[in-house]
Amino acid sequence: MSNQEELIKDFQASVEQDTKKRQKSIEEGQALDKEIQMRMAAGEIGISHGTDNYVGVIMLSLAAVVTILLLYVIFGVSPDHYSG
Repeated sequence: MSNQEELIKDFQASVEQDTKKRQKSIEEGQALDKEIQMRMAAGEIGISHGTDNYVGVIMLSLAAVVTILLLYVIFGVSPDHYSG
């Protein structure tokens, strides 16, 4: 029975260590979350300064042009096809 008791004690010790590590990880994550929230409240992060809107419009325009070009190439729509 002593062998089983030792195994149980070892298991309980490993569970306690794991629980402590997890709790420490949770506390560190909460501290980082608080820091991020403070930076957001101060306006350091998470606020659009306008340039991202321009980049978004440029990316959308480029995607539309590339899509139309690829559709033209894939389906072979040619103005000569419709003449006469």
